[in-house]
Amino acid sequence: MNIFREALLNRRLKKALARHGCRMASGVETLRDGTQVTLEPNVKLGKAKIHSPALEVGAYTDVVSGCEFLEVASIGRFCSIATGVVIGQPRRSHPMHWLSTHAFTANPKLLRKPLQPEREATPARIGHDVWIGRDALILDGVEIGTGAVIGAQSLVNRDVPPYAVVAGSPARVLRYRFAPELIERLLASRWWELPLDVLGELPLDDPQACVEALERRPPQACQEARRLRIRHKPFAIEWLS
Repeated sequence: MNIFREALLNRRLKKALARHGCRMASGVETLRDGTQVTLEPNVKLGKAKIHSPALEVGAYTDVVSGCEFLEVASIGRFCSIATGVVIGQPRRSHPMHWLSTHAFTANPKLLRKPLQPEREATPARIGHDVWIGRDALILDGVEIGTGAVIGAQSLVNRDVPPYAVVAGSPARVLRYRFAPELIERLLASRWWELPLDVLGELPLDDPQACVEALERRPPQACQEARRLRIRHKPFAIEWLS
């Protein structure tokens, strides 16, 4: 990309992100060709690389530099993602039952009859309030439940239940953050949809008391957050209500 055009696009992008309370440290370089990302307010993206064709990131999620998003469709609100995390690594990018695991086997520039991938990757999905530790690797098709914790350097090759703490290679459940009844009530409360001024009035260091306070609140309709959609090649910025 022409350096002057890139500077112009980054200026437009930075202005739109600032209006939304968001930050994208690498600017347009974050997005690979033909990708798009849709952000809710107050998302912070360090120097990450996004290869996923369409990724949605929820409000207040914080991504540290050095992460890579491959086949992943959504990351929920209030997630914390440490450096070096890879989400959506395709499982069959190097078929072991072919003659070679090298990428030349499917490269039309190198072979007259290149092989076709056996199947399209299924995007991974990350729930709300998920904490993913440093250098964790999450394979494509995996769903991480709301409230889960992924230990550093874990290899996650299967779904993780809500509020489970997992670690290892492959990752296994070590324990759950809360008792089953409290987990059920937390999920039913959908607290992540509430504005910060409401959350700030809760006893955040006592989840049991939080749930009880939320259950006493009168029902109210959740207001959908305004979203910012960014496309790359062709570059476009779009506001979604």
